[in-house]
Amino acid sequence: MKYFILLLCLGVCYVSLPVTNRVVAEDQAAVEPAVAEPASGDAAAEAEKEPAASEAAADAADEQPKQGAADEAASGESSDAAKAADDKPEAAAKDDAAAAKAGEKKADAKPAEKEAKKERKTHKVAAKRLRVDVTLDGNFVAEKMHEVALRPEAWTQFEVVEVVEHGAEVHEGQVLVKFDDEKINREIDDLELSQHVSELAIRKAEEELPRQEKSLAMNAVEAERTDKNAREDYDRYHKIDRPMIVKSVEYSLKYAQFSLDYAQDELDQLEKMYEADDLTEETEEIILKRQRNQLDFAKFNLEQTKQHRDEVLDVRLPRADIRIEEALDRAALGLARARTALAVDLTRARYELEQQKESRAKSLDRHAKLLADRGLMQIKAPADGIVYYGECTDGEWSGLASMIAKLKPHNSVSADSVLMTIVARRPLRVLAKVGEDKRPDLAVGQPARIVPPKEDAERFDARIKTVSAVPVGGNKFHVDVDLTGSELPEWLVAGMSCKVKVTVYDKADALVVPKKAVQTDEDDDELKYVWLVDPEDDAAKAERRDVKLGKTSGDDVEVLNGLREGDVISLEDESKKAEPNQDKD
Repeated sequence: MKYFILLLCLGVCYVSLPVTNRVVAEDQAAVEPAVAEPASGDAAAEAEKEPAASEAAADAADEQPKQGAADEAASGESSDAAKAADDKPEAAAKDDAAAAKAGEKKADAKPAEKEAKKERKTHKVAAKRLRVDVTLDGNFVAEKMHEVALRPEAWTQFEVVEVVEHGAEVHEGQVLVKFDDEKINREIDDLELSQHVSELAIRKAEEELPRQEKSLAMNAVEAERTDKNAREDYDRYHKIDRPMIVKSVEYSLKYAQFSLDYAQDELDQLEKMYEADDLTEETEEIILKRQRNQLDFAKFNLEQTKQHRDEVLDVRLPRADIRIEEALDRAALGLARARTALAVDLTRARYELEQQKESRAKSLDRHAKLLADRGLMQIKAPADGIVYYGECTDGEWSGLASMIAKLKPHNSVSADSVLMTIVARRPLRVLAKVGEDKRPDLAVGQPARIVPPKEDAERFDARIKTVSAVPVGGNKFHVDVDLTGSELPEWLVAGMSCKVKVTVYDKADALVVPKKAVQTDEDDDELKYVWLVDPEDDAAKAERRDVKLGKTSGDDVEVLNGLREGDVISLEDESKKAEPNQDKD
């Protein structure tokens, strides 16, 4: 029994030993808070700065697995004390092996942490001169330029005969370009001839118009009279003439029948009478023969009258009906045509006369314009200067190559174009362009330096004369630079390029920090800040300091508010440095 109790006490003491070691390790970690704080920036850099703290943290981390295993062993004690006592030698052996292994890992980790540890990169805030320059691309432009434009009134064919060369020096009144004038002279002559013909045609039309008006009026009156007569004839025909014709042929037929009957009756009467009288046969024969002939004539007349009646009723009267109808319609059409002619033809004649007059006026106008354009067949220099082909647009010569190709003998040039520009050698100015992002920094009167294209050429002092208030294209603004007072070399001519350096900001005692030291707030991109650090203690926690920024030049940015001269700031984002290792279960 005593032996059993002794074994039980030894087992409990052995199990409680790892718990005691863990408590001691926690107390040691509480004494060294630098190890417990989260790591800032790169973990390897922190390890190099604080090797002792890293080693202590590694030791504490290595102890945690062993302590966790001991805790699990203590919480899992069996109710059977004898079994726990019997397992003691085996558990002790396992703990010793684990401790030895952890010690080897800790020894290997310490050199790696020392190698990875780096010092914090800082910057001391100091005042220095901050100068901000804006560099613009510019061109030298002559103050006095005279465009030689081809702007004809009507003529479009301009074939070059002679032309001065690009870059030639000319004097006022000198012939610059000669064009072929043969075609324009021929068209002017044709127009003059057609104008004489049109003038005669207009005079004739003006004289003919009153006669035409009177003739049309007479035709209208005659057509009205013809229409009236046709309607009267139509009415008379149907009311009088036609019924009378029908009645006449009927009566003619009736009369022929009557004549036949009469002759027949008379012949019958004579034959009866001659049978009873005492006339000689010869006399009787003569009278009877005459009467018989009269009867034959009456028969023929009756037959002929019937035929005539049928012809009149079946042929002539229907034809007469058609003719009278057509005459009436023809008269109505003639009247309508005459009235239309009086209303329309006369108006058309007047319009045609006006059209002839307008056409002649256009011809006269074109003739006058061609006479003026004939003066463009020779273009003379408006002033003394140098000949530049093309035109100067925003300080640059546009269409130069195209115009050089066109301005050659036998080639044609387009109308309404600037052929060349006469440029005075001096004075010159500089015309540059600035983007909308730099436009607010520029102002009239700001000093500038002109850098010519020649590498070792002398630079010239200048001053901004004007800045355009509105964009001139491509979101660019014109900047006119005055060179008054600068002595320019002879070789410098209009059209050359240059650089314009404008000092837009110059402060001798500006507080300047590197751009990379300035951070942007995640929730407000307009809020800027830096990390203020203690230069004497790299392990001290950095302090966030909000700042107000000013001008920027290269990698430097001006701080207007939030820092003082002598402050030390971190060049890194302290919020992104790695956190120290946490306890692992």
